[in-house]
Amino acid sequence: MMRFTSLERAGLGVAVISDKTDGDCGSRPEMRANVQAFLERSGRLPRRLVRLRQVHGNRVVEAGGLGDTPGMDPVEADGMFTDEPGIALGISVADCAPVMLYDPLRRVIAALHAGREGTLCNIAAAGVHALAERFACSPASLLAVVGPCAGPCCYEVSPECAERWRAAGLPACHRHLDLGTANRMQLEKAGLIRHNIEVVPHCTVCGGVFFSYRAGEISNRNLVVMML
Repeated sequence: MMRFTSLERAGLGVAVISDKTDGDCGSRPEMRANVQAFLERSGRLPRRLVRLRQVHGNRVVEAGGLGDTPGMDPVEADGMFTDEPGIALGISVADCAPVMLYDPLRRVIAALHAGREGTLCNIAAAGVHALAERFACSPASLLAVVGPCAGPCCYEVSPECAERWRAAGLPACHRHLDLGTANRMQLEKAGLIRHNIEVVPHCTVCGGVFFSYRAGEISNRNLVVMML
């Protein structure tokens, strides 16, 4: 488990990501025991864990009553937010970047799933705008963390993908994409102050700590959890 201490020191109850030692924390039913044990180790058990059916887009929804009804299919989205204490936001990643937003003044949080496509359609800004519209959050008051993801050392894509990335003004070196820097740039353009944005410098592909799709762990997932 890795703790995002910059957020927790600012008053957020829980901000963590599972790693290989926590086991696969994906959303399949057989992973529930791993997820429950991970939540217990986080230090605070939530009243409810909300997860999404992530589709590599930029839709951001309010957690609200999501996850209340047993057996109901998860909502299709790649980001969610809440101002309710005890509601844990859960994002699954295995090379995509988790982006976490926290307003310590308004006491609201957002968790976003920013892969290549989500970053191209600027889910980071969508999350910032959602908090501004719903809770009147000032972007300058937000704290953000871009968590562990595939680094530019390992995130090689096709020439066509790299060209789309560059055409959108996002950082690429030849065919290697920089997810962390791209999301930091988008957060700054959305109004966040640079020193309020932390980019975790850990590559999930070659670092060996987290599950990585590109490293061959096709079905395993790391779980990011945020809770007020």
